[in-house]
Amino acid sequence: MIDRNSRIVFGSLLLFVLALAGSIIVELQYGIVLREYPILSFLLFAGVAIAAPQLYLAATDDDVPPRTRVQFAAVATAVLALAFAGTADGGRSLLITTIGACAVFGLVCYELLIEYRASSEESPTNAS
Repeated sequence: MIDRNSRIVFGSLLLFVLALAGSIIVELQYGIVLREYPILSFLLFAGVAIAAPQLYLAATDDDVPPRTRVQFAAVATAVLALAFAGTADGGRSLLITTIGACAVFGLVCYELLIEYRASSEESPTNAS
């Protein structure tokens, strides 16, 4: 039997495949190609296939530390942003790069918050 984590990840990949199949149908019917919209392509791939299931599992799963899942989601988003920004032009490239930079900045803030909470729990507070 497939465990809950695998079902969520496979479910998000299935949703991604269905979205790609839908984009092929839209391309054949209306001539709108997903490759012409790099921001939508990036959000579909990085968001639906990678980041969304990891962040959901970080919030709900107790088996794997949430910190590991958040780190993976942020780094994968940043790496994919660099890859997708190379195929985009002008403002679209800047927007995709900004999303990747925000993912890294969010990860740094998350790590600082985790370390701050850990250090404040270790040191006793002086209530004098």
